[in-house]
Amino acid sequence: MSELEVLVQLQELDTRLSQLSHRYATLPEHQQITEVQGEEVRLGEQLDTVMIELKVLRRSQIDREAEVQGLEDKIAKSTSALYGGEITSPKDATAMQSEIESISRRQAVLEDQIIELMEQIEPFALEEAGIEAQRSVGGETLRDLEEQLAVTQAEIEVEQRAVNTERAQLEEHAGEDLVALYDRNRNRMGDHTAVGRLVGTSCGACFLGISAVEIDRIRRLPSNEPSECPECGALLIR
Repeated sequence: MSELEVLVQLQELDTRLSQLSHRYATLPEHQQITEVQGEEVRLGEQLDTVMIELKVLRRSQIDREAEVQGLEDKIAKSTSALYGGEITSPKDATAMQSEIESISRRQAVLEDQIIELMEQIEPFALEEAGIEAQRSVGGETLRDLEEQLAVTQAEIEVEQRAVNTERAQLEEHAGEDLVALYDRNRNRMGDHTAVGRLVGTSCGACFLGISAVEIDRIRRLPSNEPSECPECGALLIR
């Protein structure tokens, strides 16, 4: 076996590392988490709108309930004065009774308004509860996805460490010169395959045929002397 065979092995390990890195970066959980987070933002904005409406309506309800309570206290006080013997003048009694009736009418109006407000509040409150339920489910889904992502990433990281360990051992076996040769050609080739086996009269990197004259020249070289594919520039292993 050619001493240059180690370059093929290095390339295979680097290919595996690239695949692992790509898988790490494109795990489906990434997109799923982004979608869940986006839905959480949308629900949050929807909830903010609902809460603004609820705040206004509930504030109006509280204000009217407080006013009703004040009127009830006033009616109770006036009734106590009217029938408790504090008022002896018929004229004053008539005026007091009239005031009580006026306050009672105002109280009735306020109570009707409170009922209307409660009816307006109900659909918003139901929407609030529905949104909160969706957010709760979304939170559980997000936690599950993050846990699954962490598990899968940890598995990939274990495999990456194993491949890197194997690569370091292979580099040590290959020696600095061959490793430097491989690294230079890999950097030069960029996204293209840097090393290919000579298969018959074709390059295993670009799969193009090589002329008979060039094939003859390559085969005459010492087995440990590198050569390049005249078509793509990949290092040829023979």
